[in-house]
Amino acid sequence: MAPAPTVLGALRRFLPEFLDSSPALSAYQHRALWAISHCRTPALGGRAFACSDCHQVHFAWHSCNHKACPQCGRAATAQWVQRELHKLVEAPYFLVTFTLPAQLRPCFFGPFAKQAYDLFFAAVSGSLSRKLATSKGLQAATSGFTAVLHTWNQQLGFHPHIHCLVPGAGLNANGRFVRVRKPDYLLHLPLLQAAFREHLRELFRVHHWQVDPAVWGKDWGVHIQPAGNGRSALKYLGAYVARTALSDARMAGIDDHTVRFRWKNRAAGNRREICTLPGVEFVARYLRHVLPRGLRSIRYYGFCHPAARAHRLRVQIHSGGTVHWGDSTPPASTPAPVPLCPCCRKPMRSLNLIAPTYRQRGPPAAVASAVITSSLP
Repeated sequence: MAPAPTVLGALRRFLPEFLDSSPALSAYQHRALWAISHCRTPALGGRAFACSDCHQVHFAWHSCNHKACPQCGRAATAQWVQRELHKLVEAPYFLVTFTLPAQLRPCFFGPFAKQAYDLFFAAVSGSLSRKLATSKGLQAATSGFTAVLHTWNQQLGFHPHIHCLVPGAGLNANGRFVRVRKPDYLLHLPLLQAAFREHLRELFRVHHWQVDPAVWGKDWGVHIQPAGNGRSALKYLGAYVARTALSDARMAGIDDHTVRFRWKNRAAGNRREICTLPGVEFVARYLRHVLPRGLRSIRYYGFCHPAARAHRLRVQIHSGGTVHWGDSTPPASTPAPVPLCPCCRKPMRSLNLIAPTYRQRGPPAAVASAVITSSLP
């Protein structure tokens, strides 16, 4: 039976052909390619395990933990979701999505890509916090929200937008607790759209960025959706925290020339369809979503910021929500599970660490095998 197709298998299958075309890649895309290619291989080192009964030896190689790697990110996502669940307040939540027109998308490629993303976040946070403080909004001088960057659509096309999870509660100018009057209404949408457009236009002017003037006359894509108590929306956003654009569950097949994966056609009632791409095009689309190095794709504002814990606790108490005192943050890392012996299914014992090969000057294989042999009973 043929193994199930994987994203990593498709990338490794067509990556040499893609690189033969001499693509213009950024430094952070080269770094992503190296991490993906060497993830869970001897190049990154690992640990050796052995069975005390049958002396079976098992090697567990380290992960690269790069956000663009399809093998990594599951543990980091679970930890982030668990931590953010403790920050929820007892109030209606809203998922506010900001989307840029297609004419501005070229700004996110090239040497100023990181600055373009920073301006995007600044326009989103500035316009949203300003409108939440007005009389036609929440009337909260101190509001809070979490913004998560998302760059892809269902067919891996480049579609930058920012999701903001906004609680319908905050503190007014006098420090009093305020809450939305209706669970399905946060603020007037046309006012937020205009504020977002004008805020980004001013930022571009200050930084002397020239774009097509017609873009400022368009209706920009801003969407407000009620999100209940926020838990489901938070888990939905968790998929973008440390995971990549495509999961193995959506892969449909790989052949000598193409890659097929499933996608939801929103225009047809979320009908599931199959997208077929040439292998080289699949790699190119995948790499478009590698973010510039040092860019924070998740940002916190107002009382949702880690440094505003006192304001957040005050909002939680007045909203009637559960307050988690002390350090409720899950551990940064959990010990890796001990593998079971493939022969007798008993837990194996750890032998030794294996150093990464890419940092060593000489061949490490003989040293590693000598350590393993001497450690066996």
